[in-house]
Order: sequence, then C-alpha cells, then structure tokens
Amino acid sequence: MNHLYISDLDGTLLNNNQTVSQESVAILNGLINQGLQFTIATARSFDSAFKLLEEIQFKLPLVFMNGIFIYDPKTKRNIQSHFLAPQLAADVINTYEQDGLNPIVYTLDHELRPHVYFKGIFNASEDNYISSRVSKGDPRFKRVTNYEASLEESIIMVNAIEAPERLIAAYEKFNGHPGMMVHYGADIYSPGYHWLEIGDRKANKRDAVLFLKEYLQAERLICFGDHLNDLGMFEAADEKYAVANAHHDIIKASTALLLSNEEHGVAAYLKSRFQKEENL
Repeated sequence: MNHLYISDLDGTLLNNNQTVSQESVAILNGLINQGLQFTIATARSFDSAFKLLEEIQFKLPLVFMNGIFIYDPKTKRNIQSHFLAPQLAADVINTYEQDGLNPIVYTLDHELRPHVYFKGIFNASEDNYISSRVSKGDPRFKRVTNYEASLEESIIMVNAIEAPERLIAAYEKFNGHPGMMVHYGADIYSPGYHWLEIGDRKANKRDAVLFLKEYLQAERLICFGDHLNDLGMFEAADEKYAVANAHHDIIKASTALLLSNEEHGVAAYLKSRFQKEENL
C-alpha cells in the first residue's frame, strides 16, 4: 500500500541533545532508499531544522513552522506558504507588549530572506532559545527597539516565551480567532516556561499533513509525535504513534506507544514495520 509516514522533530525524532541519532539516520536513509515515503512536520523553521536534518536523504516535501511552509527539497522551493495578515500581526505585537511580553517576530523580507526580530532577552527560556542560535551564527536574529520594520515584511509568526501565568491573557484573547492559528504549550527544553505562537489560521500541522496526503496520493497517513502541537496531526492520521516520553494527551490519542526519542523510537518502529510488510 501507498503509506505516508510523517514525524515531528523535537522530542520525537530528535533526541534530548536536539540531534537525530546516527542510528536513526542510518535506519531512515536505508528505508528511504528502499522506497519508504517519509518526511517531517516540525514547529522549527527551515533554517533551524536544516543542519539537524542534512544527513537524512529526504525526497518528499517537508513541513516547517507547524505548516506555515511546505518545502520541496527537489525544487528547493516552498510549495505552500501561509502568512499572517499585517493588521493581525500588529494587534498581536501590541497585545504582547501591553501584557509585558517580549514579541519574537518571524518574517520574510522582499528578497525572501528570513528575519527574527526581538527586543532583548528577558528570561532563561528566551536565553536558551535565542542565544543558542545566535552563538552558532544564525543570521536571522535582529535585536530592535521597535517592530516597524517587521510589519513591512511578510509575517510568518509572532511568538512569546514566558511563564504560563503571564501568557494566559493573550492566549485567551486570540484563541479561537477565525484568522489565526494559536498554539500554547510547554517549552520542553526549559521547564517552567511556555510558548505562545500565533500565525495564519491555515498554518497548522493538521492541514499540512492532509495536504501532503492528497498531494502525494497516499492511501494511509501514519504520524509520530510527542507534544500538544501534534494533536491536529494525530486527528488527521489513519494511524498515530506516540514516543514513550510524550505528553499524556498525545499518548491518550495514539494508536500505540513506541520507544522514547532517546531510544530511536520512530526509526526502530519503521524498521520493524517495513521488514514485516516486506515479508508479507
């Protein structure tokens, strides 16, 4: 059968060091070369994910930023892009600042160069996120005194990272807005902090994986995940598998439980399943 397999990255395919283990790389490349239809759907941007994935020989389109972009590695172009309307982005930025939050604004400029605008680093989670990328030479990050320049560009997403009690008012204001995708969830790398991520309403994993299922004419969609932003993807899937370290709501929604991300759970399952199907 024509099966399409889609995995989340952080906490699922990536181990706790935020890398794909060499064991997983070897298994996945071997299976892809044998015909396995495998790709990823991640909250990370292309720039953030690329170096983590460069050893995997992807042939199918990949989902970045929770569905904002669907990127074809063959043509090296986005086959789908969903930007947040400028007036909505301005409203989110203003609300964040009124609530004492630090907006992190992701854009593409007129030459399609990505930027991440921020005013500073104000907590440990922001430091872990921003500093780790800047220290590795990520050119996207730009410290600014205001967000006027970002609003002249194509807005990808407007995020904030804080303790959950400080984010809840903004989350409740925008959650359910007809023009927005709103995701609110824990930072798995910085306990005690949450992310509030707001993008266009079509920028979500559920719509993205359903698009790929139709685009690739797959008969069944099998997904792997660990956290709450994978629930939409799980709803769309014919089969859904949680790694052992997953959030309890993901485990509850899953078809079955796999080994953890530290134990190469996704790759190990695919290897076992592919071998069984080959022997049928």
